[in-house]
Amino acid sequence: MKKSQKIIEFKNVSLTFKDKPIFKNFNFSINTGDRVVVFGKSGTGKSTLLNLLLGFKQPDLGEIFFAKKKLSSETIWEIRKQIAYVDQDVTMGEGNVLQIIDEYFAFTANSQIKFTKQDLLAKLKQFDLDKNILDKNIDQLSGGERQRLAIAIALMLKRPLMILDEVTSALDPSSKKIVINQLLNNPRLTLLIITHDQEWKKQKNVRIFDFKEKKWMQ
Repeated sequence: MKKSQKIIEFKNVSLTFKDKPIFKNFNFSINTGDRVVVFGKSGTGKSTLLNLLLGFKQPDLGEIFFAKKKLSSETIWEIRKQIAYVDQDVTMGEGNVLQIIDEYFAFTANSQIKFTKQDLLAKLKQFDLDKNILDKNIDQLSGGERQRLAIAIALMLKRPLMILDEVTSALDPSSKKIVINQLLNNPRLTLLIITHDQEWKKQKNVRIFDFKEKKWMQ
């Protein structure tokens, strides 16, 4: 078995925003294969963690590494190509669903990924999405359908790290169970899940980080 290695590392990171300290000498790391749930209520600064990791904010002090590569203006674009990110708002553009998916995989960063129509339909089925969804306009989908569709597409990207930001917010209990099971039962995934949904805390095969207290719970 391949030895697990650090894929994310925050080293002594400090950040103040509007005179409010968000991080002070903050240390945090995720290994390949981890399923990390960063748990905390809205307004505690969880989104700032993502903004730092994705390079939209820079720390006042400290360093951030992705796969041993330090985040900087020179490295951030290459690092972002290794991350599949699904946010709560699920911004997916406009138009026909299948055309939007085709556009995603026509991007330079994704153009080397090949899949068949059968691969796509199989992935949709895993998330209880009917194949007819491909013929619909994106604005015809419910919030829950868009969230499940976005997760399915993100999985097809096969990136080293998958970040999920409040992705179960619009799901009913049945759909939520499907999403959680599909993600946590996939041994190939490394997951960073940002949430205040209590359902994630009930899962056995996750590591839980209490963002308010800045400490690991399990």
